[in-house]
Amino acid sequence: MVRIILMLIAVVISVGGMVRGQDSAKVKTFDYVRLKPIVHFFANAEYNPTKDVEKDYSFWIGRMMFGFQYQFDKHWSSRVLIDRTRLPGSMNTMYLKVANLRWTPNDRLAIEAGAVNQTNFIPFETFYGYRFVAETFQDRYYGITSSDLGIIAYYRISKQWSVDGAITNGEGPRIDQDNFGKLRFAGGVNFFPVEGLTARVFYQLKSTGEPRYTAKEQLINSYITYRTGDRVRVGVEFIHVRDYLNVPGLSTFGGTAFTCIRIYKSLSYLFRYDRVWLKDQAETAWIPTTIVASQNALITGFSIAPIKGITLCLNYQGVFAFAKPYDPRHRILFSFEYKI
Repeated sequence: MVRIILMLIAVVISVGGMVRGQDSAKVKTFDYVRLKPIVHFFANAEYNPTKDVEKDYSFWIGRMMFGFQYQFDKHWSSRVLIDRTRLPGSMNTMYLKVANLRWTPNDRLAIEAGAVNQTNFIPFETFYGYRFVAETFQDRYYGITSSDLGIIAYYRISKQWSVDGAITNGEGPRIDQDNFGKLRFAGGVNFFPVEGLTARVFYQLKSTGEPRYTAKEQLINSYITYRTGDRVRVGVEFIHVRDYLNVPGLSTFGGTAFTCIRIYKSLSYLFRYDRVWLKDQAETAWIPTTIVASQNALITGFSIAPIKGITLCLNYQGVFAFAKPYDPRHRILFSFEYKI
Protein backbone atom coordinates (compact mmCIF):
# COMPACT_ATOMS: atom_id res chain seq x y z
CA MET A 1 0.00 0.00 0.00
CA VAL A 2 2.91 2.36 0.77
CA ARG A 3 4.31 1.70 -2.70
CA ILE A 4 0.95 2.52 -4.25
CA ILE A 5 0.74 5.85 -2.40
CA LEU A 6 4.30 6.78 -3.38
CA MET A 7 3.58 5.92 -7.01
CA LEU A 8 0.43 8.07 -6.97
CA ILE A 9 2.34 11.01 -5.51
CA ALA A 10 4.99 10.59 -8.19
CA VAL A 11 2.31 10.65 -10.90
CA VAL A 12 0.81 13.84 -9.46
CA ILE A 13 4.23 15.49 -9.38
CA SER A 14 4.92 14.48 -12.99
CA VAL A 15 1.54 15.60 -14.29
CA GLY A 16 1.83 18.85 -12.34
CA GLY A 17 5.08 19.61 -14.08
CA MET A 18 3.57 18.96 -17.52
CA VAL A 19 0.45 21.00 -16.86
CA ARG A 20 2.18 24.02 -15.36
CA GLY A 21 5.39 24.04 -17.28
CA GLN A 22 5.87 25.06 -20.86
CA ASP A 23 9.31 26.65 -20.45
CA SER A 24 11.90 23.87 -20.21
CA ALA A 25 14.50 26.36 -19.02
CA LYS A 26 12.70 26.82 -15.69
CA VAL A 27 13.29 24.29 -12.94
CA LYS A 28 10.02 22.76 -11.72
CA THR A 29 9.80 21.79 -8.07
CA PHE A 30 7.04 20.21 -6.04
CA ASP A 31 5.05 22.86 -4.15
CA TYR A 32 4.06 21.38 -0.80
CA VAL A 33 1.84 24.37 -0.08
CA ARG A 34 -0.47 23.15 -2.85
CA LEU A 35 -0.74 19.67 -1.31
CA LYS A 36 -3.61 19.05 1.11
CA PRO A 37 -3.73 15.78 3.09
CA ILE A 38 -7.09 14.06 3.59
CA VAL A 39 -7.80 11.77 6.54
CA HIS A 40 -11.28 10.63 7.63
CA PHE A 41 -11.80 7.94 10.25
CA PHE A 42 -14.85 6.84 12.21
CA ALA A 43 -15.69 3.92 14.50
CA ASN A 44 -18.36 2.71 16.92
CA ALA A 45 -18.68 1.05 20.29
CA GLU A 46 -22.04 -0.76 20.29
CA TYR A 47 -24.44 -2.31 22.77
CA ASN A 48 -27.21 -4.36 21.18
CA PRO A 49 -30.10 -5.34 23.52
CA THR A 50 -32.13 -6.94 20.69
CA LYS A 51 -33.67 -10.29 21.59
CA ASP A 52 -31.55 -13.34 20.60
CA VAL A 53 -28.82 -11.17 19.07
CA GLU A 54 -25.46 -12.92 18.58
CA LYS A 55 -23.30 -10.12 20.04
CA ASP A 56 -24.38 -7.89 22.90
CA TYR A 57 -21.26 -5.73 22.77
CA SER A 58 -18.94 -4.94 19.90
CA PHE A 59 -16.44 -2.39 18.66
CA TRP A 60 -15.95 -1.84 14.95
CA ILE A 61 -14.36 0.55 12.49
CA GLY A 62 -16.89 2.10 10.16
CA ARG A 63 -14.47 3.59 7.66
CA MET A 64 -10.94 4.84 7.20
CA MET A 65 -10.17 7.08 4.23
CA PHE A 66 -6.89 8.79 3.48
CA GLY A 67 -5.33 10.54 0.52
CA PHE A 68 -4.47 13.98 -0.76
CA GLN A 69 -5.54 16.81 -3.01
CA TYR A 70 -3.12 18.78 -5.17
CA GLN A 71 -3.77 22.17 -6.81
CA PHE A 72 -1.64 22.48 -9.94
CA ASP A 73 -2.85 26.01 -10.68
CA LYS A 74 -6.13 27.94 -10.50
CA HIS A 75 -7.71 25.73 -13.20
CA TRP A 76 -6.34 22.23 -12.59
CA SER A 77 -6.44 20.02 -9.49
CA SER A 78 -6.45 16.32 -8.63
CA ARG A 79 -7.65 14.20 -5.74
CA VAL A 80 -6.72 10.68 -4.63
CA LEU A 81 -8.57 8.86 -1.85
CA ILE A 82 -8.02 5.33 -0.54
CA ASP A 83 -10.94 3.73 1.32
CA ARG A 84 -10.62 1.02 3.95
CA THR A 85 -14.15 -0.17 4.64
CA ARG A 86 -16.18 -3.10 5.97
CA LEU A 87 -17.23 -5.34 3.08
CA PRO A 88 -18.97 -8.72 3.40
CA GLY A 89 -16.48 -11.46 4.20
CA SER A 90 -13.58 -9.12 4.94
CA MET A 91 -12.56 -6.65 7.61
CA ASN A 92 -9.46 -5.29 5.83
CA THR A 93 -10.61 -4.35 2.35
CA MET A 94 -8.98 -1.32 0.72
CA TYR A 95 -9.72 0.16 -2.66
CA LEU A 96 -9.18 3.31 -4.69
CA LYS A 97 -12.34 5.30 -4.02
CA VAL A 98 -11.48 8.57 -5.76
CA ALA A 99 -8.72 9.39 -8.26
CA ASN A 100 -9.77 12.25 -10.47
CA LEU A 101 -8.50 15.20 -12.44
CA ARG A 102 -10.59 18.38 -12.14
CA TRP A 103 -10.67 21.27 -14.62
CA THR A 104 -12.35 24.57 -13.74
CA PRO A 105 -11.90 26.97 -16.68
CA ASN A 106 -14.08 29.61 -14.98
CA ASP A 107 -16.27 30.14 -11.92
CA ARG A 108 -19.30 28.52 -13.62
CA LEU A 109 -18.01 25.26 -15.08
CA ALA A 110 -16.13 22.31 -13.54
CA ILE A 111 -15.39 18.92 -15.13
CA GLU A 112 -14.02 15.86 -13.33
CA ALA A 113 -12.84 12.57 -14.86
CA GLY A 114 -11.54 9.30 -13.42
CA ALA A 115 -12.89 7.71 -10.26
CA VAL A 116 -15.25 10.52 -9.30
CA ASN A 117 -17.72 11.23 -6.53
CA GLN A 118 -21.30 10.91 -7.76
CA THR A 119 -24.11 13.32 -7.00
CA ASN A 120 -26.84 10.74 -6.23
CA PHE A 121 -26.64 11.26 -2.46
CA ILE A 122 -23.30 12.94 -1.68
CA PRO A 123 -24.81 16.50 -1.58
CA PHE A 124 -27.46 15.41 0.93
CA GLU A 125 -24.92 13.38 2.91
CA THR A 126 -22.60 16.38 3.16
CA PHE A 127 -25.40 18.56 4.49
CA TYR A 128 -26.53 15.80 6.89
CA GLY A 129 -23.07 15.66 8.42
CA TYR A 130 -23.58 12.45 10.45
CA ARG A 131 -22.32 9.80 8.04
CA PHE A 132 -20.17 8.41 10.85
CA VAL A 133 -23.36 7.69 12.86
CA ALA A 134 -25.42 6.20 10.02
CA GLU A 135 -25.32 6.20 6.22
CA THR A 136 -27.82 8.29 4.30
CA PHE A 137 -30.86 6.58 2.75
CA GLN A 138 -29.53 5.41 -0.64
CA ASP A 139 -26.30 4.13 0.84
CA ARG A 140 -27.87 2.39 3.83
CA TYR A 141 -30.85 0.65 2.21
CA TYR A 142 -29.89 0.36 -1.46
CA GLY A 143 -26.10 0.03 -1.27
CA ILE A 144 -25.64 2.52 -4.12
CA THR A 145 -22.02 3.53 -4.56
CA SER A 146 -20.95 7.10 -3.80
CA SER A 147 -18.20 7.08 -6.45
CA ASP A 148 -17.79 5.54 -9.89
CA LEU A 149 -15.52 5.48 -12.94
CA GLY A 150 -16.47 8.06 -15.53
CA ILE A 151 -16.89 11.79 -16.10
CA ILE A 152 -19.05 14.39 -14.39
CA ALA A 153 -19.69 18.07 -15.14
CA TYR A 154 -21.05 20.88 -12.95
CA TYR A 155 -22.43 24.14 -14.31
CA ARG A 156 -23.72 27.16 -12.38
CA ILE A 157 -26.41 28.88 -14.45
CA SER A 158 -27.04 31.72 -12.01
CA LYS A 159 -26.95 32.48 -8.31
CA GLN A 160 -30.20 30.51 -7.87
CA TRP A 161 -29.72 27.61 -10.33
CA SER A 162 -27.08 24.99 -11.12
CA VAL A 163 -27.01 21.64 -12.92
CA ASP A 164 -24.77 18.57 -13.08
CA GLY A 165 -24.55 15.53 -15.33
CA ALA A 166 -22.53 12.31 -15.36
CA ILE A 167 -21.72 9.27 -17.48
CA THR A 168 -20.18 6.41 -15.47
CA ASN A 169 -19.80 2.63 -15.47
CA GLY A 170 -22.56 2.23 -12.90
CA GLU A 171 -20.77 -0.42 -10.86
CA GLY A 172 -18.61 1.58 -8.48
CA PRO A 173 -14.88 2.35 -8.59
CA ARG A 174 -13.73 -1.24 -7.91
CA ILE A 175 -14.97 -2.59 -11.26
CA ASP A 176 -13.80 -1.35 -14.67
CA GLN A 177 -16.90 -2.34 -16.66
CA ASP A 178 -19.36 -5.20 -17.01
CA ASN A 179 -19.11 -7.71 -19.84
CA PHE A 180 -21.93 -6.03 -21.73
CA GLY A 181 -20.62 -2.44 -21.76
CA LYS A 182 -23.68 -0.88 -20.13
CA LEU A 183 -23.45 2.58 -18.51
CA ARG A 184 -25.13 4.82 -15.96
CA PHE A 185 -26.48 8.23 -17.00
CA ALA A 186 -27.34 10.76 -14.32
CA GLY A 187 -28.24 14.41 -13.91
CA GLY A 188 -29.45 16.83 -11.30
CA VAL A 189 -30.90 20.33 -10.93
CA ASN A 190 -30.32 22.54 -7.88
CA PHE A 191 -32.35 25.56 -6.78
CA PHE A 192 -31.24 28.08 -4.15
CA PRO A 193 -34.21 30.47 -3.72
CA VAL A 194 -32.97 32.16 -0.53
CA GLU A 195 -29.94 31.94 1.71
CA GLY A 196 -29.84 28.66 3.60
CA LEU A 197 -32.51 26.90 1.51
CA THR A 198 -31.67 24.31 -1.16
CA ALA A 199 -33.91 22.13 -3.33
CA ARG A 200 -32.63 19.39 -5.64
CA VAL A 201 -34.06 16.88 -8.12
CA PHE A 202 -31.88 14.03 -9.41
CA TYR A 203 -32.48 11.32 -12.03
CA GLN A 204 -30.40 8.24 -12.81
CA LEU A 205 -30.74 5.56 -15.51
CA LYS A 206 -28.68 2.37 -15.19
CA SER A 207 -28.63 -0.60 -17.56
CA THR A 208 -27.09 -4.05 -17.42
CA GLY A 209 -26.87 -6.86 -19.93
CA GLU A 210 -26.88 -9.73 -17.46
CA PRO A 211 -29.46 -12.48 -18.11
CA ARG A 212 -32.83 -11.88 -16.41
CA TYR A 213 -31.78 -8.43 -15.20
CA THR A 214 -32.99 -6.83 -18.40
CA ALA A 215 -34.91 -3.80 -17.11
CA LYS A 216 -33.41 -0.32 -16.94
CA GLU A 217 -33.18 0.77 -13.34
CA GLN A 218 -34.52 4.30 -12.87
CA LEU A 219 -33.84 6.26 -9.71
CA ILE A 220 -35.31 9.64 -8.91
CA ASN A 221 -34.76 11.50 -5.70
CA SER A 222 -35.55 14.98 -4.50
CA TYR A 223 -34.77 16.81 -1.32
CA ILE A 224 -35.11 20.11 0.47
CA THR A 225 -32.63 21.31 3.07
CA TYR A 226 -32.60 24.40 5.24
CA ARG A 227 -29.98 25.86 7.53
CA THR A 228 -30.17 28.78 9.96
CA GLY A 229 -26.52 29.62 10.45
CA ASP A 230 -24.90 26.92 12.58
CA ARG A 231 -27.86 26.48 14.96
CA VAL A 232 -30.40 24.36 13.05
CA ARG A 233 -30.19 22.03 10.04
CA VAL A 234 -33.28 20.37 8.58
CA GLY A 235 -33.48 18.02 5.61
CA VAL A 236 -36.20 15.95 3.92
CA GLU A 237 -35.57 13.53 1.03
CA PHE A 238 -37.79 11.25 -1.08
CA ILE A 239 -36.41 8.39 -3.19
CA HIS A 240 -38.08 6.11 -5.75
CA VAL A 241 -36.35 3.29 -7.65
CA ARG A 242 -38.19 1.58 -10.48
CA ASP A 243 -36.97 -1.86 -11.66
CA TYR A 244 -34.56 -1.91 -8.73
CA LEU A 245 -31.29 -3.80 -9.41
CA ASN A 246 -32.52 -4.15 -13.02
CA VAL A 247 -35.17 -6.68 -11.92
CA PRO A 248 -38.34 -6.15 -14.03
CA GLY A 249 -41.27 -5.04 -11.88
CA LEU A 250 -39.34 -4.68 -8.62
CA SER A 251 -39.82 -1.19 -7.19
CA THR A 252 -38.83 0.40 -3.91
CA PHE A 253 -39.30 3.86 -2.50
CA GLY A 254 -39.08 5.74 0.73
CA GLY A 255 -38.04 8.87 2.50
CA THR A 256 -35.93 10.29 5.25
CA ALA A 257 -36.20 13.37 7.43
CA PHE A 258 -33.74 14.71 9.96
CA THR A 259 -33.04 17.72 12.13
CA CYS A 260 -29.93 18.77 13.97
CA ILE A 261 -30.22 21.45 16.65
CA ARG A 262 -27.24 23.08 18.37
CA ILE A 263 -28.12 23.24 22.06
CA TYR A 264 -25.05 24.88 23.57
CA LYS A 265 -21.68 25.65 22.01
CA SER A 266 -20.73 22.39 20.20
CA LEU A 267 -23.40 20.23 21.88
CA SER A 268 -26.10 19.23 19.38
CA TYR A 269 -29.20 17.03 19.24
CA LEU A 270 -29.88 14.75 16.25
CA PHE A 271 -33.21 13.21 15.25
CA ARG A 272 -33.78 11.19 12.06
CA TYR A 273 -36.64 9.06 10.75
CA ASP A 274 -36.51 6.70 7.73
CA ARG A 275 -39.26 4.75 6.00
CA VAL A 276 -38.68 2.14 3.30
CA TRP A 277 -41.33 0.45 1.14
CA LEU A 278 -40.64 -2.51 -1.14
CA LYS A 279 -43.26 -3.08 -3.82
CA ASP A 280 -42.64 -6.56 -5.25
CA GLN A 281 -44.20 -7.32 -8.63
CA ALA A 282 -41.37 -9.54 -9.83
CA GLU A 283 -40.57 -13.24 -9.86
CA THR A 284 -39.46 -13.71 -6.26
CA ALA A 285 -37.45 -16.86 -7.02
CA TRP A 286 -34.54 -14.87 -8.46
CA ILE A 287 -34.74 -11.53 -6.71
CA PRO A 288 -31.38 -10.71 -5.04
CA THR A 289 -31.38 -11.51 -1.33
CA THR A 290 -29.61 -8.24 -0.47
CA ILE A 291 -32.71 -6.07 -0.82
CA VAL A 292 -34.13 -4.40 2.28
CA ALA A 293 -37.71 -5.22 3.27
CA SER A 294 -40.28 -2.55 4.16
CA GLN A 295 -39.47 -1.00 7.51
CA ASN A 296 -39.21 2.10 9.69
CA ALA A 297 -36.01 3.30 11.31
CA LEU A 298 -35.32 5.81 14.05
CA ILE A 299 -31.99 7.45 14.91
CA THR A 300 -31.59 9.95 17.73
CA GLY A 301 -28.75 11.12 19.93
CA PHE A 302 -26.48 13.86 21.20
CA SER A 303 -23.15 14.90 19.71
CA ILE A 304 -20.31 17.14 20.81
CA ALA A 305 -17.22 18.44 19.04
CA PRO A 306 -14.56 19.12 21.68
CA ILE A 307 -12.16 20.51 19.06
CA LYS A 308 -12.30 21.12 15.33
CA GLY A 309 -12.16 17.87 13.35
CA ILE A 310 -13.31 15.57 16.16
CA THR A 311 -16.97 14.68 16.82
CA LEU A 312 -18.43 12.30 19.41
CA CYS A 313 -22.03 11.06 19.36
CA LEU A 314 -24.03 8.91 21.78
CA ASN A 315 -27.04 7.63 19.82
CA TYR A 316 -29.88 5.13 19.67
CA GLN A 317 -30.86 3.33 16.44
CA GLY A 318 -34.02 1.27 16.09
CA VAL A 319 -35.47 -0.69 13.16
CA PHE A 320 -39.14 -1.70 13.07
CA ALA A 321 -40.31 -4.11 10.33
CA PHE A 322 -43.72 -3.92 8.63
CA ALA A 323 -44.11 -7.69 8.26
CA LYS A 324 -43.40 -10.75 10.40
CA PRO A 325 -41.26 -11.15 12.35
CA TYR A 326 -42.24 -7.86 14.00
CA ASP A 327 -39.48 -8.01 16.61
CA PRO A 328 -37.76 -4.61 16.56
CA ARG A 329 -33.99 -4.24 16.57
CA HIS A 330 -32.36 -1.86 19.03
CA ARG A 331 -28.82 -0.54 19.13
CA ILE A 332 -27.06 1.95 21.39
CA LEU A 333 -23.82 3.30 19.96
CA PHE A 334 -21.01 5.59 20.92
CA SER A 335 -19.83 6.88 17.53
CA PHE A 336 -16.86 9.09 16.87
CA GLU A 337 -14.96 10.54 13.92
CA TYR A 338 -11.91 12.62 13.22
CA LYS A 339 -10.91 14.24 9.97
CA ILE A 340 -8.38 16.61 8.52
